[in-house]
Amino acid sequence: MKKTIIVSSVVVALILTSCATSSPAPVKLSGPQVTASAKELVRITDDIVAEFQPSLSPNGKKLLYVIRDDANDNFNKWSIRLKNDVMLPGFTPLIGNKTDRPSWIDNENFIFTYYASKPTIAVTSINKLGLTYIGQNAYGDFDADASVSPDGKKIVLTTTLQDTRNICLVNRDGSSFTVLSEGINPKWSPKGDKLLYTKLSGDFYQLFELDLKSFQSTQITTGEQHSTNGAYSPDGKHIVFIGTKDKFSHLFVMKVNGTSLTQITSGASNETQPFWGVDGNIYFSSTAGARQPEKVSNNKFASVFARTSNNSVSQEQSAFSYPYTDIWRVQPLIVE
Repeated sequence: MKKTIIVSSVVVALILTSCATSSPAPVKLSGPQVTASAKELVRITDDIVAEFQPSLSPNGKKLLYVIRDDANDNFNKWSIRLKNDVMLPGFTPLIGNKTDRPSWIDNENFIFTYYASKPTIAVTSINKLGLTYIGQNAYGDFDADASVSPDGKKIVLTTTLQDTRNICLVNRDGSSFTVLSEGINPKWSPKGDKLLYTKLSGDFYQLFELDLKSFQSTQITTGEQHSTNGAYSPDGKHIVFIGTKDKFSHLFVMKVNGTSLTQITSGASNETQPFWGVDGNIYFSSTAGARQPEKVSNNKFASVFARTSNNSVSQEQSAFSYPYTDIWRVQPLIVE
């Protein structure tokens, strides 16, 4: 059953008038520190559970996101919530536990991971009960990160085949399963002709772009830091991603050709899973300002050291590993 829960003081707008200072961060941050390349910072959620993977609807009004409730065990920790108005308090629980990684198909329907006997891909609606599986069975050992192409004809997803995380493509009805490349975190370009994804290159994870016409892959990021969780801007001209060096992970923006690199967040916090909405804002999860639970359970996702692992499964799961996170949005100042 779906029900709406109202909580107070969820949305706090912080209008930025100066760039972040270089002085030491306080023990507990009130919010993410941003650079002079950000116009506005807004808190979207403020719950005691960890909140991840924001996804703004195509009309820019609704927000899907995932929570991890460590009071539950195993995959029961994960569930999807809906904010019917991204700027108003309250949320609606959807589907139930064992649900994760939602992505809008249109303004009513979304695709997600359902933790059945094996993690598999399903589709549901925000206005109806029930779900429909994509395909008759799971494609591999851990199907996840599914999203539907802009024209509605294809689905990209990740799954594990022979202990390797792969990016795969299927038709909208689940047929014609095709492995495209090793990698994680695939995202469609606005035109649907390219995919942005993350893959290990040497000692570090980097962003790659796959042309779906020529099937040629181009490495976009380089350097001695992990570059992960990339996503296109609505016009397809820029990319937002997470850059991790030393022990902190922050938001960066650049042109799709890898130039005009701009750091958006900084300081003693970790940001993850950015989504560039049609409203021009980048939605993301951050450890800064999040309410901390009294006791953090010891679970397989709770180890932040996995962020520097060279194992694709560990790297993918590490985005969900922080013991406490809230969802924020920021408006970048774009360099044309």
